[in-house]
This record gives sequence, C-alpha cells and structure tokens, in this order.
Amino acid sequence: MCGGSGTRLWPISTKTSPKQFVPLFDGKSLFQMTLDRNKAFVSAITIVVNKEQLNLCKSQIPDELIEKCDFIIEPVGRNTAPAIALAAHAYAEDTIFIVPADHLIENQQEYQKTVSRAQELSLEDQLVTFGIEPLHPETGYGYIEADGENVISFKEKPDLKTATQYVQSENFFWNSGMFLFKAKVFLSELEKHSPQIFLKSSKAVNSAEVENKTYYINEKDMTNIPANSIDYAVMEKSENVKVVFSPIDWSDLGSFDSLAKHLPQDSNGNTLDKNTVHLDSKNNLTISNKKLIATFNIEDLIIVESEDAILIGKKGQSQKVKTLLENISRIT
Repeated sequence: MCGGSGTRLWPISTKTSPKQFVPLFDGKSLFQMTLDRNKAFVSAITIVVNKEQLNLCKSQIPDELIEKCDFIIEPVGRNTAPAIALAAHAYAEDTIFIVPADHLIENQQEYQKTVSRAQELSLEDQLVTFGIEPLHPETGYGYIEADGENVISFKEKPDLKTATQYVQSENFFWNSGMFLFKAKVFLSELEKHSPQIFLKSSKAVNSAEVENKTYYINEKDMTNIPANSIDYAVMEKSENVKVVFSPIDWSDLGSFDSLAKHLPQDSNGNTLDKNTVHLDSKNNLTISNKKLIATFNIEDLIIVESEDAILIGKKGQSQKVKTLLENISRIT
C-alpha cells in the first residue's frame, strides 16, 4: 500500500512525493526497502498507488523486480479497507500479505520468523495481524490487546496515561497495519461485516480498465466505496483474527521524533548530515536538502530544510507538524 499524503514529515515529504518515496536511508526510500524486505516471500507484488505517484513509484522499482509487479491505481484514496478489498477481489485465489510502503523494519531475521508464523495461521483460515512489542508508551499508534495469539480487542490511539497502562499490562501491542490472509477468507468476512465496501469494491475491480498488468479504477466507482479502515471494517468485528508478534525493530516513521531515532548521530546526539555543522549543540535533528545548516548552543530542536520551506520546532512535539501544515494550507 503506497497511499499517503505526506503530511507528518513535511517539508521533506509532500503530497507529490510522500515519505515512502523519499531517499531517507543511504539513498534508498522506504518503498524500495519494503520491496527488498519482502521480495523473497512472494510470487508476485501488487502495488496499490494513486495515479499522481505512479510514475515516481515505477521509477524506484529495480529492473529485476518490475516484471513481478502489478498495479492497482486509486483515483482517490478511501482508506485501507477499500485498498485491500480491491487487491483481494483482483487476486481472490491467492494468499495476500498486506504491508504499508512507509514502514521501517530493521531485524530481518525476526521478521522472517514472524511472517512464517502468520502464513501457518492463514492456512487455518485466520485473518492475521502483526503486533509490535511496545518499547515505550506511544500515543501515535493504535494498540492490540491479546491473550497469546488470540486478539481480545483493538484500541484507538490512546492518551499518554492510557498508553502507559497498556505498556505496563504486557498484553498490549502496537498495531503495525500489516496483515496476512487468504483473499477469499478476507472477502467473506468483508461481505459479512461491511457489505457495501465488498459490493462497491467488487464493482470497481470488475469495471476497471486493465492494461499492462495495471488496474485503472474508475473515479466514480472508487468514490462510491465507503471510506473506512480495515480495522473498523473487518478486524474489530471478525471472530477469525489472530495476532503474531516479535521484536522486529519496527517503526512507521510517523513523526520527526521517530525518524530521529533511526538516523546516524554524532557524539552529542545531533543528526549526522553532510550539510550541517554544530557547535556546542545537543540532541538536534537537522536535515538539509541543499543549504548549510549551522547551529550553536541549541538543544532538542528539529530543523528541516527543503527546496520550498524551512521547518523549525521542538523535539518531542513533532506530531504537531500535521496541524501546522493544515494552518499553512489555509493561508496559501
């Protein structure tokens, strides 16, 4: 799934080039790292992407993988349930592994073990979700309450007090947004619990123009699909849900604070960047596209320069970037 509007890591991430396509790690984008991480598990790759980003997406696919790739083009975004439903209808005979294109996973060995266990559960006609061992109370993620591999409930993004209680209870896990199941099993549960999404997404796939292994979904058909997340539409209602979890060093990089933890740093905790120089400064995230960023005697700041804008803020508060961008949109 390559959707996303690029709001939380603005200005390096934008609507035309959201974070999954930005080369953040050694010249590679999160999308390219997702392809690398999963290519060994699958016989084919279906990429759900919007029409504005299709060419950018294709430009980042290695030559050796392009023949393995199909595309479903969303003219408008309708959240995760419709996106997944389109893929399930298009490939109804397959087992499908749903992964967002903008996640970072650094422990490949544990990841492989987790995916293998999910495959085993999918053979039992289970809808499998992936829970992440929480490293700290996080208010930016949803949570899964579990008893072993049995899902008890899904929880929305909590406040700090509730998140702290979740972590202390030891049976709550971060909701990763990854899923693995037989397409037919998912469609059966979707029809039962969200019949309009099932019907409208089926119509959209059947009416799509198909060319060069690409489904071009009609805009009216896409708009007619009710917008909803897969959690609300199916996972919270189904009785056939399991969760697998392991310490796979996962992050959805949903803020500059989370990004800062994964970028190389100097001995004072400042981000290492070829275009930055620090003097008596500590624990700063600095990212520059072209211009030199020079700091002295500052701490815990976020300073990000792109071709079009400069962002300056306080570490620990970077979830406010999305609201800031909404304010900017109103005055530009």
